[in-house]
Amino acid sequence: MIWAVLLLLLPLLAFLIKPVFFRSSHEETSHSEENLRLYQERCTELQQAELDDDTLTSLHRELDREFLASAAEEETSVGDAGDKSRWLLSLSLFVAASAATFLLYREWGAGNELRATELLSKSASAELSIPERSELLERLTLAADNQPEQVEWRYLQARLLNADGEFARAAEVFADILVGLPEEATADRATTMTMLAQARFFAADQQVDDGHYELIQQALALMPDNRQAMGLAGIFAFELGQYRAAIGHWRDLWAGLPAGQEAAYLEQGIQRAAARLQEQNETVDLSWMQRAQIKVLVDISADARAAATADDAIFVLAKAVDGPPMPLAAQKLALADLPQVITLSDAQAMMAGMNLSAYEQVTLVARLSKSGQPVAQPGDWQIEKTPVSHKEPELIKLVISQLVE
Repeated sequence: MIWAVLLLLLPLLAFLIKPVFFRSSHEETSHSEENLRLYQERCTELQQAELDDDTLTSLHRELDREFLASAAEEETSVGDAGDKSRWLLSLSLFVAASAATFLLYREWGAGNELRATELLSKSASAELSIPERSELLERLTLAADNQPEQVEWRYLQARLLNADGEFARAAEVFADILVGLPEEATADRATTMTMLAQARFFAADQQVDDGHYELIQQALALMPDNRQAMGLAGIFAFELGQYRAAIGHWRDLWAGLPAGQEAAYLEQGIQRAAARLQEQNETVDLSWMQRAQIKVLVDISADARAAATADDAIFVLAKAVDGPPMPLAAQKLALADLPQVITLSDAQAMMAGMNLSAYEQVTLVARLSKSGQPVAQPGDWQIEKTPVSHKEPELIKLVISQLVE
């Protein structure tokens, strides 16, 4: 960026120094004409004087020498002084223009935002040093102040404050963002409410009040599938002694999680909330915590096996009956392994929130793929069965027998 600015200043420099090397002929002519006029006046005076020829000739020669000397001296003095003054003026103007350009660019240009973007990109691949994090926070704050209509800068500023443990300041920024968001921006408002509730919670030394819980409930009303909001809502409800509500929030979150460490921690929280309710002589049904799984016997018909080759792949998929087309669980087999019994479960989920436990009814598909891809193509063989409960207790048999046209 600095080099670009310097390149733009080069034409200005050329314009300023041009008079140093290319002086106007008018200025030089004006000095010569004045000397010539004085010379002619003195010649006229000599002609009018009553002098003998020798004296007149001698005086004319003296006048000629003075005229030539005066012209040479004038040219030298004017040239030296003019060149020096022009150099000083040109350089002064160039320095002033350069300084003004850099100052105005710093004030109105995008240099601050470019540097902030550079630091953000670096933070994505490596941890920033303490001075770099301080610089990033300063530049994000400046960008947010200079461009209040760009909510992204203020949001990044608040996130960085939150990450640095300055929760009170982060809460103030999130609150400002929320005020400026339009009502129709439901997703942005829900996300900002969630971050604001979290910042206020940590700023209060993790002491929950009704305001925190009310705010997170508003976020969930706008975005019911916000996993972070569901988790916080469960924590807030638990800390406020509303254990059944906490279980309700955590149940929705648990249903969208694949089996793993995060789900195990959540199950511990649910068990704690259930234990508190049982201490209050309340009954709690946690039968829903049984993970969904379906046992499938996969086989292939004689016609399909005759059309298959050893390189063909077998895919077994479970998809939601009413939901996105992405598989909730998938497993790949070899033709030589058939017939085989497999288990489809949350452990095979392809992404969070997309698992068997999240959908009560699924469609089972067993497919022989000639292309080696799970998506059906003409020439493949397959079989489908729908609807199937996500907790079907019986073994389900799938025999690949239908040609895909």
